[in-house]
Amino acid sequence: MNSLSIGRLSLIFVLTAGLLVIGLGGYFWHEISRATESLGVSEHESARQEVAQALQTTVQHMRESGQALANWDETRQQLVFPEYYALWRDNRVRDANMMPRSVLAVALYDKSGSILAKQEGAPALPDRLPGKAPLSIYLSVAGQHQVDYYIPVHADAGAGILLGYLGLKFDLLNELKRAHSFRYADLSGLVVRLPGNSRIDIENSLAHMRFGVLKNTNQVAFQRLFQDALLRLTLAVLVSLLFAAWLLRNFLVRPLHNFSNEINAMRTVSANLPHGLIFKTPLHITELESVRQAFSDYQERLAALHESLAQNSRDFFDQARRDALTGVYNRRAYDEDWHSLGEDRRLTNVALLLFDCDHFKAINDTYGHSVGDAVIRAIATSLQAALRGGDKLYRLGGDEFSTVLVDADPLHAEAIAERCLDHLTAHDFRQYGMSEPATISIGVAYSQAGELSLSELQKRADLAMYAAKRPDSPKMVIYSEGMGELTALVANQSINAVFQAIRDPGLLEMTYQAVMHLPLVQKEYVEALTRIRFNGELIRPDAIFPIVQARKLDSEFDLAVIRAIARDMANGFLPPGQGVSINLSAPSIVNAKVVDAMLELVRVQSVHPGGRKIVVEITETALITQMELASANIGQLRAAGALVALDDFGSGYSSLRYLATMPVDLVKFDISMLRLLENGDPRQKLILEEIAQMVLTAGYELVAEGIETRAQLDKIIGMGFTHAQGFYFGKPGEEIEPLGHS
Repeated sequence: MNSLSIGRLSLIFVLTAGLLVIGLGGYFWHEISRATESLGVSEHESARQEVAQALQTTVQHMRESGQALANWDETRQQLVFPEYYALWRDNRVRDANMMPRSVLAVALYDKSGSILAKQEGAPALPDRLPGKAPLSIYLSVAGQHQVDYYIPVHADAGAGILLGYLGLKFDLLNELKRAHSFRYADLSGLVVRLPGNSRIDIENSLAHMRFGVLKNTNQVAFQRLFQDALLRLTLAVLVSLLFAAWLLRNFLVRPLHNFSNEINAMRTVSANLPHGLIFKTPLHITELESVRQAFSDYQERLAALHESLAQNSRDFFDQARRDALTGVYNRRAYDEDWHSLGEDRRLTNVALLLFDCDHFKAINDTYGHSVGDAVIRAIATSLQAALRGGDKLYRLGGDEFSTVLVDADPLHAEAIAERCLDHLTAHDFRQYGMSEPATISIGVAYSQAGELSLSELQKRADLAMYAAKRPDSPKMVIYSEGMGELTALVANQSINAVFQAIRDPGLLEMTYQAVMHLPLVQKEYVEALTRIRFNGELIRPDAIFPIVQARKLDSEFDLAVIRAIARDMANGFLPPGQGVSINLSAPSIVNAKVVDAMLELVRVQSVHPGGRKIVVEITETALITQMELASANIGQLRAAGALVALDDFGSGYSSLRYLATMPVDLVKFDISMLRLLENGDPRQKLILEEIAQMVLTAGYELVAEGIETRAQLDKIIGMGFTHAQGFYFGKPGEEIEPLGHS
């Protein structure tokens, strides 16, 4: 059963009380809202009825006023003899009190519907009657509050002889206010909305009117009363909670807090303090006093454990800064030590030596990774033996090493570099099965009297290293001022090739390495590997991809590779039906152009006769920042028919988290994971087997990289791997015949 701290229990109590108050308040608020809503509906209906009643009264008054004016003799006279029509319209009608105050304008129309004379100014009635034959009982609404009323005028009481028509324009709002005293309806914002220019009977116009409802003072008073009551209730509960909190703090939390402080003090006591340290603060609780004494009894043992853990931590710190293959310091230690020197501080009497194995890629390709590892270990051992006792050797990555000589003059630094060459020359590399020795190139740069910063020193050492690798150059080169001209050459040697290849994928020279299906060991598809043929020189991936990554050209370069593979498919270099695996970097998998190009390639192959399997390998998964977009794009590729592989699993750039979140089909184990099978450590072997079994059980196909021997192949087949690739089956570009396996 999980225990809870007293502070958490107190918090739960306060929160429970607070939630209860919120719940009650919400309930009361809901009930008053329902009552208010119901009252509002009732008031709105009352307002509507008021307006309807006022509208009936208004229509009746309009009709009576209009008919009285139409029956007036002078009105009939003007239709027969209109010479004084304007005088009658503008003066006579009002002087005779024949027109109500709400009438805004009056006009007479002949039998054809034309007005007798236009009226200057507004509001005015139209020049012609609306419609072909206006009905005397219909009204047309013009504007928001204005109503036009047209009445036939006859010469006789029997309405047998039509003389013309009388038109009146009323102010609807004034008429409504005159007709009724409103208690509920608020006509200050009255709006009449008709569809287009239509005419309606004003008695049916209520549905087209928009008006407000007067504020109910009783309802406002009720809401204010409810708010005041709710506020008083809240204050009462808060006071109660404060009192309860005071009780908890003084009678329970404070004693436990004191006891907790004593326990925390025990964690930091020195091992030299006497056993059984007694605290003087009384707890006033018998159980707590008993527990405190028990903690005091364990003080000495805890101090001993603390010292043991501190030693283990120091050992782990050192191991985290060591290279697993060679035992020398790694890139992390190199960066930390450089940082301690200070990037901007001027360096005095400091020499930097950079070591790089010549043609290490060729050694790996020729003799395999196991020999390559042995060469790296031999180089590290020879260099470390040649350095001074306090000097550190760093493995920066691959076949590159470095050391920093502090308090060393130029002659001393040169002597150490020569000694490194001598130690490596004396090493017998034939023991690894090599027919030639491994050599290194050394670049040396030093700073005297604070003349250089850290970045400048590193730049000079790089240039010296490049000079040492040039043909007919000594294997150890010290930086000199004349090497500044190499900067542009170093920068442009491979960079130009990369940019040209992006513009012209024809410069990309693709090779393909077979991926074998297990356990029958038959070729299933090939993985596309990239080279650049530029100015007669073949530029390899180890020179290409650092430039691509540094210049952030990942997406552009991957797009060029896709086009080059499509070219090889079209010209038959990749035979029909031959599946191919294509690597995409982290930036490319979230790039719309790259994903569209891949989708197009997959769709073309899916409908092409003898269509081929397309596998998309996702690399550098730890660099994917838009995981949701990446997963969506991967889903599109799978839906189109492509398989997706998680590359370099176990190399530090892939993890179970990406395997669990990204929709993939295959998992490629990095070669570093498979080497755990050969180091003799049963725990590491067990871990690898369990991981492989877990991945297979989850439904993924499992690919092993770097297979170089039959023994390695037998091991991974026994572990259930479904695919394999490596030099054991042939080098990239070689045709591979199906191999049997027993």
